[in-house]
Amino acid sequence: MLGSTLARLAVECGAKVRIVDAMLPLYGGNPFNLEPIADEIEFVEGDIRDPPVMEKAVTDVDYVFDLAAQVSYVHSNRDPMLDLDINCRGHLVVLEACRQFSPGTKVIFSSSRFVYGPTKYNPVDENHPTNCTSIYGIHKLSVEK
Repeated sequence: MLGSTLARLAVECGAKVRIVDAMLPLYGGNPFNLEPIADEIEFVEGDIRDPPVMEKAVTDVDYVFDLAAQVSYVHSNRDPMLDLDINCRGHLVVLEACRQFSPGTKVIFSSSRFVYGPTKYNPVDENHPTNCTSIYGIHKLSVEK
């Protein structure tokens, strides 16, 4: 839902929008969310873990809003290898595609509050110490670094 909302706002502002989504139901993939802008965007059904898909996706773009993720810290504990694959390797594929095929592209990465661990002070800001207590948080922090 976050990605489709961002896409709608970008279209409203006149941006050319290309969306890559594996459309995995567990992770929010729903074509209905894109129906209002379907004729105004380029949609690629694909996975961030697929280098040829990401090469095509990042070529000739100014910005990549990297929102893809396995989003459940519970599932990350149940299947840490899948979480590692999507939430670390997948984002590395995105970054490598940008480096190789679109080096001027700016990447905006959507991380998680889980990178901080227990709250030491409020409001939490980017200077807050990171002390991940979940696999999900560790993988998100790895991508940030």
